[in-house]
Amino acid sequence: RSAAVRAFSTVAPNTGGESTFKGKHNSAFATLGAAALFGAAAAGTMTALEEESTYESDYKGQARPKQKYPSPEHNPLHAKDSHNSEYNTPPPRPDLPTISIDDVAEHCDEASLWYTFRGAVYDLTFFYHGHPGGEPRLLMAAGQDLEPYWEVYRQHFRGHVVPWMEKYRIGNLSPEDAEKAKKGQFGDMFETDPIRDPNNLPCTVKPWCGEPRIDLLTKDYITPNELFYVRNHLAVPDIDPAEYVLIVKGKGIKKHKFTLEDLKTKFPKFEVTTTLQCAGNRREDMHDDDHKIFIAPHWVVGAMSTAKWGGVRMRDVLKHCGMDVDAMALGESTPDNIKHLQFEGYDTDETGLCYGGSIPIDKAVDGLGDAIFAFEMNDKPLPRDHGFPVRAIAPGHAGARQCKWLHKVIVSDRDSQKSWQQKSYRGFAPDINFEEDLSHWPPPRLDQAPIVQEMPVQSLVCNPPQNSLVGMKDATDITVKGVAWSGGGRKVERVDVSIDGGKTWTAAELYKPIEQRRNRHWAWTHFNKTLVLPEEIRKRLARGEQVKLDITSKAMNSDFNVQPERMEPYWNARGVCINHWYHVKTILDPNRQKEDIQHDSTENEFSNTPSGGKFTQPWGQHGWTIDPEHQSDPKAHVEPESAHF
Repeated sequence: RSAAVRAFSTVAPNTGGESTFKGKHNSAFATLGAAALFGAAAAGTMTALEEESTYESDYKGQARPKQKYPSPEHNPLHAKDSHNSEYNTPPPRPDLPTISIDDVAEHCDEASLWYTFRGAVYDLTFFYHGHPGGEPRLLMAAGQDLEPYWEVYRQHFRGHVVPWMEKYRIGNLSPEDAEKAKKGQFGDMFETDPIRDPNNLPCTVKPWCGEPRIDLLTKDYITPNELFYVRNHLAVPDIDPAEYVLIVKGKGIKKHKFTLEDLKTKFPKFEVTTTLQCAGNRREDMHDDDHKIFIAPHWVVGAMSTAKWGGVRMRDVLKHCGMDVDAMALGESTPDNIKHLQFEGYDTDETGLCYGGSIPIDKAVDGLGDAIFAFEMNDKPLPRDHGFPVRAIAPGHAGARQCKWLHKVIVSDRDSQKSWQQKSYRGFAPDINFEEDLSHWPPPRLDQAPIVQEMPVQSLVCNPPQNSLVGMKDATDITVKGVAWSGGGRKVERVDVSIDGGKTWTAAELYKPIEQRRNRHWAWTHFNKTLVLPEEIRKRLARGEQVKLDITSKAMNSDFNVQPERMEPYWNARGVCINHWYHVKTILDPNRQKEDIQHDSTENEFSNTPSGGKFTQPWGQHGWTIDPEHQSDPKAHVEPESAHF
């Protein structure tokens, strides 16, 4: 990796000499990780964003902005969600043999993968290719206890992982070995991550996957940088822009290396306003009693935001490297060995594996595709969470394809072979599940599970907020506001809204303050509608009764595609391209002043909720607060780089 990126190793040995990190491939991690762990501990504790807002980065222009909107009100945790050890406690299995911890440690390569967790022993050899986090991480923990790893990656504590693992349990540790196993330590590569705005709500903390409160989305057409949703697959690298290098290479071009200054001076600057949405937005909707989603994050609803990006066109850079982009864009040249543009980032996991993805070459060379290598976001240098100093922007495509902290651009005859391209974001048929199919990778008929690039039409009611009391004293109408977007540059032609759960509909007013051309409608559309309440509801309010509403919307794009009503016909095990009607439950209160809005008495620890206003499965901050043995502050120890926005 380039010297531009500070390296932080993440596996540390136990300081008491009882480390269980034995195995051929783990010694390097154990040796290097201690410095990272102890260095972080010495760094001290950072305070909340409001108290840190005066910090300035070593890098010019990277000061973190002050908080624009007040923090969300604190709401108590669901009693059933909080501190419940039963979700993650393996049941007693006296019928299984006792296996020594030394025997477990011998099973630490792809030929045999054993793990322990709270005294139970599991053989997950079959899972080598099926792990959503990739093979290297599974190897990294092989022959060891999972608890230290899950302390960092607490999404495993959600409550459905351990019951699935029980199918592959082969034995038990002795009480003495079980106690030894849990004393292993795992360093934390996320201690250099930036501190985020309190209104950027974490669906996972490590890596940070944060979504803005959706009631704030309609306040600004351009999402403020600090509220823009963040999808990090790995830790945020700390890159010195003076040492930054972008490598462009591959089929049919001459290899070039560009500095940040090269990109800014050798090519004309280009700007594009586009909405980004994570391919897995609203994933939590698909995690219910009948179906389980075994990939993180479980976005709730808010992984969609809009910004103006500034940078250089991909086609200009590729042309500089020798590609005949005009002939390719016009179809006059279609080389068989040039079909995809692969991206690799400077961000890496604990084993050194970098993030990567790709887009079709047609998108990159298209003069109307507006694909860029971006170094600005809303007229400022990219924030660290959004790819500083350079990232890919491919308008109309899923966020996963728009690689941050861009390191390499590779012209290829095939799409990226990274697991995030080949495994994570595929749309499987509804009868394919993780437990029987995806965990035993590859599943049957992979050809029937296309890789996500462009995304379907989407709309979300943002106001009134989910689970809110809306003051209606002397009021006869209610105003509904939201956002709508369609992938592939398709225009949102109409948004219909309903306050009775979809029984009756009316078209909303649309708002888009920027002009975009046909099939280049990269940015979202806001919608609003003031609806006169039906006479029956007005009478009930006049009698002093509270009235429940079920508010929803459905958008139609320029291809006349409309959001489906339900998720069942297109449920998929990866939880991608989710766009069924989003239902907002709200209560009209005639005893409160009109437009006085506050949360009702629903106990909900997360300001965003799935469709219908409830988590159907225990949420606990997506596992972060469920397990009583793992309640530490995720930012208890941070490095100075966290001061950089």
